[in-house]
Amino acid sequence: MRPTVLVRWMLALCAAVWLPQSAAAQEANGDKPWTLDSNNWQLGQGLLPEPVLKRVKNGDYWYRVVPVDPVEFKKNYSKAFWDASEANEGKYDLDAETCGLKDKATGKMPSFIFGYPFPKIDPTDPQVACKIAWNFTAAGWMGNGGGATFTLNGIDANGEFRRIKLWLNGMSYLGRHGGPIENDDNLRNTALVNVLEPQDVDGVAGLTRRINDWDSQDQAWFYVPATRRVRRVNAATRSDPVAGLDLYADDVNCYAGKTEYYKWKLVGEGKILAPLVQTQPIIQKEISETRWNVEIPYLRAAYETPGAKGAPWLIVENLQYVVRPVWIVEGQSEDPFYNFGKVIMYFDKDMYRIYWKLVHNRAGEYFYNAQCSYHFSKTADGSFSAVTQNSVVGVNDKTNRAAIGGRYGEQFIEHQFPATHFTQSHLSQMAD
Repeated sequence: MRPTVLVRWMLALCAAVWLPQSAAAQEANGDKPWTLDSNNWQLGQGLLPEPVLKRVKNGDYWYRVVPVDPVEFKKNYSKAFWDASEANEGKYDLDAETCGLKDKATGKMPSFIFGYPFPKIDPTDPQVACKIAWNFTAAGWMGNGGGATFTLNGIDANGEFRRIKLWLNGMSYLGRHGGPIENDDNLRNTALVNVLEPQDVDGVAGLTRRINDWDSQDQAWFYVPATRRVRRVNAATRSDPVAGLDLYADDVNCYAGKTEYYKWKLVGEGKILAPLVQTQPIIQKEISETRWNVEIPYLRAAYETPGAKGAPWLIVENLQYVVRPVWIVEGQSEDPFYNFGKVIMYFDKDMYRIYWKLVHNRAGEYFYNAQCSYHFSKTADGSFSAVTQNSVVGVNDKTNRAAIGGRYGEQFIEHQFPATHFTQSHLSQMAD
């Protein structure tokens, strides 16, 4: 494995059209838990992307489905977030050429925003898909900052063939609870990542910074211990596989790029089975004035669970699925160096998380899907909330291989990183 390939992925960290649900699927949307498997796979029609449903039918996948109260589910985000979203109605517009967010008062990208910029979505709006994408972006910013240590696991029919361990820290400048912080470099967010295992890539680290404008590329650097140098790199390779695994940089939150990088198009509406650790928020535990811990149960896969039924990469413990209304949106990059063609994504209509995506190559052929699962967390008084991806399962249906990323047992929420944390000097010092 070449360290530079892994680095490209780390730096980016920092086609189904909707059809009406079948009667069977509608009957399944009741108030009792149930299991979708090969014996009743028809109940998944209209609730899963077609390549995923095909594997349910074949016995590769089965899912535990639980009911959820849609009103209570929205309470996973703080009242402050919902109030701010409502107050944003009419404040923002879009730059027609770039899909950039525009403050109507200034005609420019806002220097800070909290809540959804477009709380009311009209599917007949010509710019509706771009607005959906901006709501997704804004929801991801609410958690301020944080990090976790986790693994990337390459899996084939025989089980795990590769494992990489790393940690990731990230911080948002926009969209934060409590208002803006000092942001002299005009950033949207920044991230720092460091590989811990295996030994041949131990110490490889990367830093990214996303500029808060409509047209710049991300700034990105990496450090390789063998050369003892920090080097500037092109951060546009988010569609490169990670170290030979069936994961991509853009699998973070199911889309990790700038909103402006894609051309967005609404292609449908529907419902989907959404993967979650639990339907209620996990309560954050205070460990310092700025840091809070979130404990997450380990998402065990079939390959590490003796006697488990299903494909080796299927998550069989501590993941459940709820039926959620979604916007079905197509995204496509115009960057000639981007390996993907159209990408079909399923956005929650209320929470604006992407639960599934189908990826096509530049020739228009489908080859890959990703399942993105999340957990919600809150402070005990409910005044602060965050939504965080806890795993991604990427499946290459052409090679019948997969990879799982995430599955950490503990996450931390950090409200104030040291000023020098996300810097090139810190990047070069981490391996010393």
